[in-house]
Amino acid sequence: MALGPANEAEVTRIEPDFQRHAAVLNGWLRDRRWVTGDALTIADISLGAWMVYADEAGYPLAAYPEITRWYAGLAALPGWQRALPDERSRP
Repeated sequence: MALGPANEAEVTRIEPDFQRHAAVLNGWLRDRRWVTGDALTIADISLGAWMVYADEAGYPLAAYPEITRWYAGLAALPGWQRALPDERSRP
């Protein structure tokens, strides 16, 4: 997005919130293909929209395998790949 370097003080300030919310989502996704269960919904699209920047933003996702698995499924959808034809469609 060419916004310049991250504000490290702000990253440090909000990282506990990220970790707390990511842990909840990771647990919620266990035993679910999509956020609400077996069917893809707008909830998946809404959350997935932020995931396209995971690498660029440096989201610390290594500890959250269910989020990574879920997004890989979303990113593999043909419609998702058409909407984001570059490498950002990949987890």
